[in-house]
Amino acid sequence: MFAVARETRFAKGIIKRLLKSHKTISAKNPGLAGSALYKEVLLHSRLVSAGDIDKVLSQSEDSADEWTSKARDRLHFRQVVHFVVMSLHAAAGNEGAVASFRGIVYSLVPEDL
Repeated sequence: MFAVARETRFAKGIIKRLLKSHKTISAKNPGLAGSALYKEVLLHSRLVSAGDIDKVLSQSEDSADEWTSKARDRLHFRQVVHFVVMSLHAAAGNEGAVASFRGIVYSLVPEDL
């Protein structure tokens, strides 16, 4: 029970930071979309090192079909956020999760981003 609460707080912190960066970058660059936008959001959030951003986007895209059937046509922001949450959770030394990161991400990140 404590693990779920801790993991939920962890995920929500990352999600809020990415959503704030998305809002900031979108306002400054209204024509930016897709992977170009996500790259700028990741740079702005500073959650992923600049040298790893292309790799994270590529891995997000590769993994997207496992998480959602809608991801087959293009990469969506939800998939990027989900991948970043899972990657940072694993990088913190965690081997698995009790909380549903997908559920948390999908409840907080609008589908149209």
